[in-house]
Amino acid sequence: MFEISKVIEFSAAHSVYSQKLNPEWTKNTYPKCRRLPGHGHNYRLVVYLKSENLDFSQMVTDFGHLSWLKSFVDSCFDHKLILGMDDPALHLFFTKLGLMKNEKLVIPQIDGKKTEVDVVAVDGNYRIKKLKIREVDLSEVKSYKYFSFQNFKSDSDSVEADFYQRLLDGLSLFSGSPTSENLARFFFYFVSENIKPLGIKCSKVSIHETPTSCATFKE
Repeated sequence: MFEISKVIEFSAAHSVYSQKLNPEWTKNTYPKCRRLPGHGHNYRLVVYLKSENLDFSQMVTDFGHLSWLKSFVDSCFDHKLILGMDDPALHLFFTKLGLMKNEKLVIPQIDGKKTEVDVVAVDGNYRIKKLKIREVDLSEVKSYKYFSFQNFKSDSDSVEADFYQRLLDGLSLFSGSPTSENLARFFFYFVSENIKPLGIKCSKVSIHETPTSCATFKE
């Protein structure tokens, strides 16, 4: 069995709404990682790929065949605030920002003109979908594994337009609490599904949240 690994680095923030600390094991019982608008990390995503046989290039696969993964991470994870779709405060968060109306996530009109935003999403089968939205049911958003806003579009050069561009272009929603453990599991299944045409398998995925902290998922 041969195994190779690929490292992709990105910087992102997350708010871990699920964090709770056991006072018997730590002196610091205040769960700082729950804070909004989040806190940042320099992540290292390490993907391990395996195969019993080598391909026509005498490799498990060429690292160039993973350029799609780096492009996805650069576009959808790097310099993003990652919020959990199941965060009890998510509905209130969007409401306070003027983005919720009748259980719909609504991209606001600016200067009386409609706006829209591109979305790169990962569906329940871990396949990439590209969308354009002006409004969408929050329940539909939650049907995705990942939902990353991209390229807010407005003809206005107002402060309001600038605000929503900076906000939405930096925001992604994750199915579950965005812990390193859950991110490792997400990338394991995401990579596993999308490399099937290469005839190889993902053996495990590690997420390094800091130089001394790492989470790994494998089957």
